[in-house]
Amino acid sequence: MKTRAVGIDLGTTYSAIAYVNKHGVPEILPNAESARITPSVILFDGDDIIVGDYAKQAAVAFPEQIVEFVKRHMGESDFTFEYRGHHYTPEKLSSFILARLKHDAEHRLGHRIDQAVITVPAYFGDHQRRATIRAGELAGLQVLKIINEPTAAAFAYGLANQGRDMRCLVFDLGGGTFDVTIVDIVGQDINVIATTGDHQLGGKDWDDVLIAHVAEAFRARHGIDPLDDLAAYHDLRQKCVSAKLSLSRRPKVNVFYDFQGRILRQEITRQTFEDLSIGLLGRCEALTLDVLEDARLSPRDIDTVLLAGGSTRMPMVRALIKRIFGKEPATDINPDECVALGAALMAALESARLAGEKPPVDIRTHDVTSHSLGMVVYRDGRLANSPIIRRNSRIPCERTRDDYVTTHDGQTAMDLWLVQGESRDPLECNVLGHFEFYGIPPRPAGQTQLAVTYRYNSNGIVEVEAMDINSGQTLAHRLAQGGVTLEDLARNRVPMHIALVIDCSGSMYGRNIRDAAQAARAFIERTLGPNKFISVVAFPGGVLCPPTQDPAVLDQAIASLTPIGSTPMARGLAQARAALKGASGVQRVFVVLTDGHPDDPEATTAEAHRIKRMGGRLVAVGVGRKVHKEFLQELCSRPSDYHHCDASIELEGTFINLATELTDAGQETRRV
Repeated sequence: MKTRAVGIDLGTTYSAIAYVNKHGVPEILPNAESARITPSVILFDGDDIIVGDYAKQAAVAFPEQIVEFVKRHMGESDFTFEYRGHHYTPEKLSSFILARLKHDAEHRLGHRIDQAVITVPAYFGDHQRRATIRAGELAGLQVLKIINEPTAAAFAYGLANQGRDMRCLVFDLGGGTFDVTIVDIVGQDINVIATTGDHQLGGKDWDDVLIAHVAEAFRARHGIDPLDDLAAYHDLRQKCVSAKLSLSRRPKVNVFYDFQGRILRQEITRQTFEDLSIGLLGRCEALTLDVLEDARLSPRDIDTVLLAGGSTRMPMVRALIKRIFGKEPATDINPDECVALGAALMAALESARLAGEKPPVDIRTHDVTSHSLGMVVYRDGRLANSPIIRRNSRIPCERTRDDYVTTHDGQTAMDLWLVQGESRDPLECNVLGHFEFYGIPPRPAGQTQLAVTYRYNSNGIVEVEAMDINSGQTLAHRLAQGGVTLEDLARNRVPMHIALVIDCSGSMYGRNIRDAAQAARAFIERTLGPNKFISVVAFPGGVLCPPTQDPAVLDQAIASLTPIGSTPMARGLAQARAALKGASGVQRVFVVLTDGHPDDPEATTAEAHRIKRMGGRLVAVGVGRKVHKEFLQELCSRPSDYHHCDASIELEGTFINLATELTDAGQETRRV
């Protein structure tokens, strides 16, 4: 039977693809040039998109048409590469690399490949993992699973050493990422105990310190900075990468570099290189000690240190491992290939499982999550990260909290901010998004209890769902759209849209309307700010101005208030609701001023419920002795939102106090 599932190590600098042959042994599939690894470099050449060694060599000649190190940008929504008017996202760029690997593997095997397991750094978060799956799908692959690179390496190592129980530390230093993972191999089970890492630490950073060193020597000698020229930079990078590789075999090397007719011959010793990169190695050491602490182990508890990633060939890395663990790392598996080989094993297992066939090998893996999953709460006067699932929990896993209740009458939606990270400050974590759960049956405040389940699936991807406990109904959810960020919440910068809904019935004629206008102007003067927008709506009369920060526009709207007719409060509220319908996350406050009874109380009550269901806050100010206080109180979001003035002369003070409250207490109206 033809194997249609492969394992792919999608690397920062190099990528590899492997499959399990008919003997049940994982095997690397060489590319069209017969190389076992393929540079993760993309060249845009006219209508052609070229991936691999030719693209890497063309970097000096066509630097603006080259894309490298895409993996470091996976999951970044604001990163694109532009060529000939087209914008390419990291996942689209990565799909070109995957498509090249797929094409060469199909040519080598002689049949189509449509399934793959793709590896990711263990420290990749939710956004990067989702982007990797999308990249695979764009390349025409069914992504059977996402597997952490250290786990894949341990998988390959465990197969090669069956019958030996051991505790391994996988030290995975690739071209752009670093992971360190502790794994127990017991019989046929590979159990990940703890993992940590840095997806912005890898061989590229060692390249960069060498590039900076040589460039500084060139500047000192010739007074010209070669890093200002893109082609010169790529030329220097190639020479420094070559020097770095040579220093793994030799104690010193000479870098010959020419730019604008000026020549530099720079000798670099291995000691100099190690001194330049001591900070990078220190970061690796700190993370290695961290993972030991997380697992509550000491270096002597580790039986074997397994290397993954080409950057582990640097002598300084191997010396670090020997210094920490008192032993040499294992060398019986190729660090460039072990991740792809492990991924191929997982692909064969997953493919067999889907087809209902016997798996080619009897090995099981159990991974953990590399980041804590938390929700954002408001605690002690500030936003905080409240962890739900802790880092290093075995996946798949889930936790359910059933202590959520609705906070206002008729509420039909609930907001939730999710973050990944260990810091108590959510702004120092990775924000997964602002989720909106909707479809809650409208009930009085506090009478709807919700259970929210947080989950890491087997790919380490976050899933979340909520259920209305009263009905047993699972609620639909979506990512909230709009420009409000978690930092806006933390810095009290959430936009607030306020509608002044003013009674312009005939009974407001004369002094009453003049007092109302004076109070409205005082309110506007004290409320307007960088994030405050005000709309003026009259009933009757309609929207006199949409939400604005322009005092002149607002003053003109107030000046046009004209008492006439009856009291169509329901229509006024509906018009205000339409005027304040906007982006998710914006606080909406409706301030109603009236001196009498609405024409249509039932319709007014229904409209007030609509406003509150959409998360709006409804405040009412009643003036005079004829006001139906009990009715207006029922319209309000809470009892304290009703204000009463016996005479219109008290209006200005009431509105000034209300403006102060809305300005100082954004925390009261924001929901996290």
